[in-house]
Amino acid sequence: MYSFLMVLLIGIGTLLLYLSNRHQRLLEKPLAKPMQRMGYAAVAIAIVLGAFYFIGSAGFFITLMMLMTALFSLPLLMLFLNRK
Repeated sequence: MYSFLMVLLIGIGTLLLYLSNRHQRLLEKPLAKPMQRMGYAAVAIAIVLGAFYFIGSAGFFITLMMLMTALFSLPLLMLFLNRK
């Protein structure tokens, strides 16, 4: 249950961080700055949740690996979706 919540928070956090960036390509206008802070908060909660759910420092590194994958794949996916 907590691992699903961690993945969900990372997904929501990275989506909010991407959509509030000025270089995003999904929306015409980026989201407001409070949404960026909410994205950072969701990612921080996911890191803390992963550190408590998994054993020792493995939870921290598993969460960082999932965060790295999400932060890398979302802009790459938008690049391939917006090709004409």
